[in-house]
Amino acid sequence: MDKSPSRNVLGGALWINLANTVRMREHRVTDMLEEPGYLDEWLHDNELHGLNNTAGAASAARRQDLLPELLRLRGVCRLVLEDLDHGGALSDEAFAAMEAEASRLDVALRAERDAQGLPHLITYGQTAVQGVLYPIVRSLFETLASVSSDRIRICEHDDCILHFVDTSKSGKRRWCSMDTCGNRHKAAEFYAKKKQRGH
Repeated sequence: MDKSPSRNVLGGALWINLANTVRMREHRVTDMLEEPGYLDEWLHDNELHGLNNTAGAASAARRQDLLPELLRLRGVCRLVLEDLDHGGALSDEAFAAMEAEASRLDVALRAERDAQGLPHLITYGQTAVQGVLYPIVRSLFETLASVSSDRIRICEHDDCILHFVDTSKSGKRRWCSMDTCGNRHKAAEFYAKKKQRGH
């Protein structure tokens, strides 16, 4: 299994990180959520600890409850990315799916004071499962409201399907990660040029 935590957070937004749990591995599309133990790894890397605060059978049961919810929500995230990949406009179908996900959320409000004593209203999921789903759905809505659609893109490497939010100043980021796909592309270009010179 791909154990690099960075691959789980390359999207730059929770909802894209969830969509990126479908990725290319050995030239095949792979659903990482089907891998044993991967869900725990993904929750940990994305700091979604709603299910990690309970132990034993109860925690395992909640993970079983969570997985189908995450798979459905991931389908919505991928639908949104398909729209952005093909023209940049959010379709009515994708928005309706987002709206349905929002309506499923069971959230509550809590008043807190920060270190300076200033009051804040905190929104959180009512249950452990909702505690995972809520920040992902919030991330989806907040990203689309605040980030230009042309800044949400797919990695340009031929053997990668990961998406990311381009936060670079130039807005010309091409790779999900320079350490992986960027370097693979550079190496391929280098060897192609070397081969040409050898003929």
